[in-house]
Amino acid sequence: WASNSVYYLLSLWSRLVTSVPYLKGDTPSLLDETVPKITEGFITSRINSVQASFADNSPDPDNPLENAESLQDQLESLPYLCRFKYESCSLFIINIMEPLLQAYTARSRLPASGDAAELSVIEGQIAWMVHIIAAILKIRQTVGCSQDSQELFDAELAARVLQLINITDTGVHAQRYQEISKQRLDRAILIFVQNFRRSYVGDQAMHASKLYARLSELLGLTDHLVLLNVIVGKIATNLKCYAECEDVIDHTLSLFQELASGYMTGKLLLKLESTKFIIANHSRENFPFLEEYRCVRSRTNFYYILGCLVFMEDGPVKFRSFMEPLLQVAVNLEASADAAFRTDVVKYAFTGLMRDLRGIAMATNSRRTYGLLFDWLYPSRMPLLLRAISLLTDEPEV
Repeated sequence: WASNSVYYLLSLWSRLVTSVPYLKGDTPSLLDETVPKITEGFITSRINSVQASFADNSPDPDNPLENAESLQDQLESLPYLCRFKYESCSLFIINIMEPLLQAYTARSRLPASGDAAELSVIEGQIAWMVHIIAAILKIRQTVGCSQDSQELFDAELAARVLQLINITDTGVHAQRYQEISKQRLDRAILIFVQNFRRSYVGDQAMHASKLYARLSELLGLTDHLVLLNVIVGKIATNLKCYAECEDVIDHTLSLFQELASGYMTGKLLLKLESTKFIIANHSRENFPFLEEYRCVRSRTNFYYILGCLVFMEDGPVKFRSFMEPLLQVAVNLEASADAAFRTDVVKYAFTGLMRDLRGIAMATNSRRTYGLLFDWLYPSRMPLLLRAISLLTDEPEV
């Protein structure tokens, strides 16, 4: 399973597969029996590779699960092969996924002192399967398979990952946010959600009745609004629990931003309880990454997204209540003595507040929304800015 050659092998086979509709004559192409073997060989080798080399649960730059570019290369051609004989391929994937999910669920009920290496291997294997399913769902093509049956198989595969979201954040697994293997798994889930959403949530959901009918039978997810609630719930959990893993925070915020910036999905987000919770409780107590200095750039992005959502709805009252936690920080800073301004605590609090406000400023896209922020800042907050500039002239960060 030398990863450097996999890309060339898979792209060769995928080109053979995509040329099938153009074949003339009745001569059998032998692809029907060969391609499933190729696909199964690739998937099996990825699963075995985890056992062989990644059980130590330490960061490894050669591990494709750590390297987004190499992973992208490996999985780029795979969907064409999988969808060529989609029924047998999806069945093969489900037969691998089911025992892994059962083992993972069983582990979530055990005390945390179990075998961590074994758990890391299970997480690595599931992460590979989630990446593979995410790659398949990214591309919808209909060679050799009707649109309806394709949607049903998509639903079967997606259901396994959506079920996994529930398992990752309960029991023993909820205490593993510092573990490398758990971070790899959550990154894989975020990529799946991104690809699945682009294909089936929002405007595309209108044309996916078969998929939602099947998801409803399997998981009780009746439509794209219920599904969106699950996705935003996962976003909120990641932002709460990953205080120190900048990479997962950035992946999570990029998914959140994609949802918030779509006109249709943005409006849908505002109806969800999970979104309302984030907008009403955006404090450090609920989202500890806001206090982590290494995630300081993520704060601007977080507040840009929240600003976009808040400004979608008219209303100075809503804006003022949203700004309440930031007002509290500003008031505390204003009450600090001049000597305290030289301390790291106050410097971090001030630069953090400026980054948050900068995110909200980036979200103002009309005279009305800009006016709301300007009136909040001027004149009452201006003395704080002047004071910080005059007391901390030698601090480039400030």
